[in-house]
Parts: sequence; structure tokens; C-alpha cells
Amino acid sequence: MKKTFTIVTFLVALSILVAACSPAATEEPTTVPTTEPTQPPAVETTAPTAAPTETSLCPLEVEPNATITFSGWGDESEQKVYKDTIERFKAICPDVTVNYTPIPSDFQTKLKAQMAGGTAPDVFYVDDQLMTAFAPSAQILALDDLMTQTNVSRDDFIPALLTIFTLDGKTYALPKDWGTLGLIYLPEAFADAGVPEPTDDWTWEDMRAAAKTIADKGTYGGFCMGADWARFSPFATSNGGAFASPDFTTATLDTPEVKDMATFVNDMFEEGSLVRPADVSAGWCGEAIGKQLVAMTTEGGWMVNFMKTTYPDVVWKAVKIPSGPKTQADIIFTNGIGINAATQYPMAAAAFLFYATGRENQAEIVKTGFAYSTHPDQADLIVDPNDLAIAQGGLLPDTIVAYWGPNTGKVNDAVSQALDRIFLGDQTVDEAFAQAQAEAQTALSGQ
Repeated sequence: MKKTFTIVTFLVALSILVAACSPAATEEPTTVPTTEPTQPPAVETTAPTAAPTETSLCPLEVEPNATITFSGWGDESEQKVYKDTIERFKAICPDVTVNYTPIPSDFQTKLKAQMAGGTAPDVFYVDDQLMTAFAPSAQILALDDLMTQTNVSRDDFIPALLTIFTLDGKTYALPKDWGTLGLIYLPEAFADAGVPEPTDDWTWEDMRAAAKTIADKGTYGGFCMGADWARFSPFATSNGGAFASPDFTTATLDTPEVKDMATFVNDMFEEGSLVRPADVSAGWCGEAIGKQLVAMTTEGGWMVNFMKTTYPDVVWKAVKIPSGPKTQADIIFTNGIGINAATQYPMAAAAFLFYATGRENQAEIVKTGFAYSTHPDQADLIVDPNDLAIAQGGLLPDTIVAYWGPNTGKVNDAVSQALDRIFLGDQTVDEAFAQAQAEAQTALSGQ
């Protein structure tokens, strides 16, 4: 399938999406620190200590002999994206040395420990959990003054993506990318079972029927999904469900809209049409596709680069996320990049951050298929047909941003843990989501 985005189409769709995500797209997080935050030393942003060379295109005049450390999570394909980013950055800011130290697992836990011990990197990924942990206590740098100096504007970015990184009117990180989910499949598995390939018009019932036929044939697993809130979200959203109320004050996990789809997923698991990645000896469902162990899963645009670099000989395809009982809706993920307020080189760190999240680098990242540009005027850069098919889900009117307020991580954990208890047979759907409701409500209440 080949479609061409236009900027106008994207912006119209985005305005609908942002309205659908209200108030996430219009309200700022309201987390208030329980103690007076310790302010970091003032950052000298008006009197740089070193002038750029005559050929330098560096967005800021950086400190002399600046060496900064940059950390993020991700597998080898994501790490390559940022190794390439650093190489491009060197060409425009040759006076800055960037040491890349990826932390593939337990990133949030390890970064919090590093921050507490004074050893955190200068620049690092920021998600909702780290934003909540670091912004109220001023452990990450507010970027607005530096943005003004560099002519970087919040208006440069898709508005909904900035919601997570804003507190008390200040910007503490810039979105590094965004992604959504599509239905990923192996054509050979469908041919093997004599089942027609998926289309953009498929429903979850269509997916289930095909997965059951393929699983019964025995050559491949049917549909792969772990106990993961993110992969479950489109099921719930397509039935009119959500994890929390629009004002982020009330958990909504014990509603029929959510529990009916949890029952649907569990029924698939019990009948054998759904397998978890561990059930087929895979680390995650994308790997299960690469190893040709399952016929289908839901993954994002990161599959393009992953399959290209890890399983280049495997033929795979993607279509838009299936429809549910009430609508066709997907989920948008985003993470940002922020600066350690204790960095010795704030100008160099900011220069790297602005380059990594800027249009030039974002355009290069889109080419890899890893993720989509955070700049709305680059919507037409997606050229890979599978990537383009996946991205369609992000523009559906009922698609939501994966954000439930400052305690989003705890709410999402409650959902994942509920699914895990169901798959393990420890609780029924009603029992698991009653517990998840209580846990999510406690989180949303700030307790």
C-alpha cells in the first residue's frame, strides 16, 4: 500500500487528534513538589565562553573543550540511529565531544540512581516518569531561554507531543520522535494457512479468526502480544475505552469498554490464537516476526529499521490498526530529550539536544523508518510503504496520546500487571481490573 501524506492532511488530522486527546493537548501537568525545589546554579546563556569557528554551523556558542555524555534506551537499531545522529552533529559542532552510553534496560531506575548519586549523563531521554521525577525538583534544565536564543519554538513541534514535557509553563524536554502501532504480518504465514492477507478494513474479529486458523495449522503462532499496556491500549480505545478520565483524576479501568476487550484478548490466549513472546522463545513480538515464529503482531515504525538491519531477508508487511466494536483508534507514543541541570556544559548539551530534535536530524531519522518527525511540516517524508501504513493509525480521529497525567507510568503499570495476572491464570478479568482500578486511582490521586 502506498499513500502520500500531505502537510495539510496531517495538520487537519492532527487538530482532530489533539481535540480528541483533550485536555492532554491543552492542559499542562499540575504536579506540585511537596518541598521547595532546589534551584540549580544559574546557567550563563547570554555570555558564551567560546566563539564558534568560521565554518561552524553549531546552533549555540559552546564551552571550550566540552565533552558531554548522552544516554537513552533502545535496541541496536535505535542505538544506530543515535550513533549516526552524533556523527552528523560532529560536522556542525566539531568542538563538542559526545560520548554515547546507551542503557538498553531498566533505564528509568538506573537513571534515577545516577541522578541521586551525581553521576547522571548530561543529556538523556525523558519520558513521563522521568519528567515527573526530575522537573518539579529542578533536576532537569528548563529549556525556554536557550530555545529563544537559538530560535527554537514550541510551535516547531506537534503540539500534543509537548504536553508531557511542560510544567508550570516551562519546557523541560523536546520530543525526539513519535510513533504509533500497525498490524504487522508475515505474508508467508497467511499463504501457508490459505488465509487472505490483512487489509486496512480489518476488525479485531477478522484478526482473531485469521490467527486461530493459522495457529491451528501449526506452522506459525497466530497473534503475538505480551502483557503490555501499550499493545492493549488500541483494543480498549477501539471500544471507546480509556485508562483515565480526560482530566486525569479518575481511573476508568473497571469499565465495560476496557474489560470487554481484556476478555477478548484473554479468550484469544485461552484458545491458542494469541501467544506471548516468551511462549515462542522470543524477547519481544517484533523479534518473533523476524524469526518467523508468528503470523501477526502490533508494532510501530521501528520495525522498518529493525527488520532491515536484523532480518533483512524476511518479507513482512503492515496495515493500519484494526477496528474495534465502536471505532478504529490507535495510540501515539512520544519521548523527549532533556538536559541534566547539573551539567558542566549546558551550552554544548543544548546544542546537541536542539540538533537531535531539529528538522535536519529528524528528516534523517524518518529515512531510517525508526520513528516519525516531531515537526508537522515533515509529515510527507515517510516513504517506506510499511512505515506509511503504520503511521495512518496515528492520524485516526479517535487516536489518543499515551498520557494520563504526571503518574502515567503507574497507571500503565497497573494495566500491564493486570494482564499478566490474567495470562498467568491468577485472576479473572473482573478481579484483575478491579485491582488495577484501585492501583490506578491511587496513582492518579497522587498517593
